[in-house]
Amino acid sequence: MQRRLDSDLAGRNEAIDFEVLSPNQMLETFGRLNIAAPMVRYSKLPFRQLVSLYDVHITHTPMIMAAEFSRSAIARHSDFTTSSEERGRFSLVEKGTGGRTRHVRGSLVAQFAANDPKTFADACELIHPHVDGVDLNCGCPQPWAYSEHVGSWLLRQPDRVRDLVRAAKDRLGWDYSVSIKVRVDPDLKRTQQLMETAVHAGASYITVHGRTRHQVSTLPVNLPAISFARECVNGALPVVANGDAWSAAENETIRRETGCESVMSARGLLANPVESLKIKLEAKLTFLGSIFWAHFDPNIGGSGWALTMD
Repeated sequence: MQRRLDSDLAGRNEAIDFEVLSPNQMLETFGRLNIAAPMVRYSKLPFRQLVSLYDVHITHTPMIMAAEFSRSAIARHSDFTTSSEERGRFSLVEKGTGGRTRHVRGSLVAQFAANDPKTFADACELIHPHVDGVDLNCGCPQPWAYSEHVGSWLLRQPDRVRDLVRAAKDRLGWDYSVSIKVRVDPDLKRTQQLMETAVHAGASYITVHGRTRHQVSTLPVNLPAISFARECVNGALPVVANGDAWSAAENETIRRETGCESVMSARGLLANPVESLKIKLEAKLTFLGSIFWAHFDPNIGGSGWALTMD
């Protein structure tokens, strides 16, 4: 069982030595993590910092186009802003220790859309001092993304995915977290090939969305397909389940039926974070107050600095 730091502990944050772990280390060390998905327009600094106060352990930037980010200071300034206080502080129970608690800082992951290994590595190199990991989008189903040979176009290009992951690892170091986010394929043999290739390429973890690139979001996710994808890696790396995580109860169903310990939420977290995270009543008012102040202060009343890239 995990628990958010209570108000007394939060008030003593400065006196606590919080461990800084990579996203994959967090996934490997602690079960049942909550993860905020990359969301176009929405998962920017104010939202990331807000949900990090309420049991969201890993957050993502919106999908960033690697080509523009790597060559344009204007794009970097527009696409990425961070704060010294945007990551949460958590008290988590380590798996397999009989209840040992560790104090851990949350993780921030930058997600890129890319199809060229050098361009991807260039973008990763620019952003990596400011984030805890980078993620390659292999699942965006939008027609424009497919036509640009990014996002879901990569689902049937395992060799290209391998080259992209290895390019980032070679540039940043093999200990640095480089993950991928995929969708299931109608032909599960292709899903298996992609998952196994990602493992061999050195991916740090994989997030699997339970719809194909052609399926609309009103269709239910295929939880058995996510479970199949998880089994393909044979425990070599963490697999995160994504799709239809609308509430705390549905998160538990996803965990049970896929075997994935950690769940990524997008629309559910955005539409109703209180229900998605099962926040207690006294925290709801604080949460709503934070939303109010976020409209006026991008640091949500905090004392941290904000960084935009040049």
